[in-house]
Amino acid sequence: MNQKTLFFSHGDKGGCGKSVLAMLIVERLLADGKIVHLIESDPSQPDLAMRYANDKSVINGFLSLNQAGDAENAISRFNAWLENRGGDNVVVNLPAGASETLDDLGDLLSDVCTALDYRLVVTYSLEKNIMAANMLDESLDNGLMSLILPENRFVVYPEFKGDAKDFAWYEHAARQKYEVGEIAVPAMKSTAAWKTLESTPGRLSVLSDKSLGRPKGWMITDQSSLFRFYKAAMTAIEPLFGHE
Repeated sequence: MNQKTLFFSHGDKGGCGKSVLAMLIVERLLADGKIVHLIESDPSQPDLAMRYANDKSVINGFLSLNQAGDAENAISRFNAWLENRGGDNVVVNLPAGASETLDDLGDLLSDVCTALDYRLVVTYSLEKNIMAANMLDESLDNGLMSLILPENRFVVYPEFKGDAKDFAWYEHAARQKYEVGEIAVPAMKSTAAWKTLESTPGRLSVLSDKSLGRPKGWMITDQSSLFRFYKAAMTAIEPLFGHE
């Protein structure tokens, strides 16, 4: 039986890989033939919405979820959208600093997901420093992550920042305290290929498909690098879909 799922790509700092992970989740859902509702919760930087702007299987939406002084209304607007318009597969690309809203009001989000029968999956992409580890500890203790079923919450090591052992969370005392999944999102090692990808809209699965030819302006190595990254990334995020 297909279950409705809401994915939140979380992580408190900009540049920690939240958008990359959200993109990979969208890609996996599209590969399964799903219609995806993609919510950009920082409408000023709609990178993913631009990538899938011409994809009929991706329905883009824009709902700010980081509004200082108006957090409860921000969550209420999102919940109203979810209740009235949300599809079976929703991916939310969260902005930096979203914990200011979600850790205080996560119960409002959790309650509506329970009532609407959504499986709520939250991934937390890390920075390497101790501050990021401490913020994750707080969220797992009494914030948004504490409200998520253990099998539906995941710590994410973005490998473009380093190996898992290079992150403060890896040796943090709290790491053994909580039941939480861990995944490592691979990095595309070629900087040139990554920049080429960033400037080319469309599905990664299509751009990397050698049988369709190379996208205009791409070098052979660009497509080969993307193909390697796409395959590794789909394997890495498989645990997020383990309870479909």
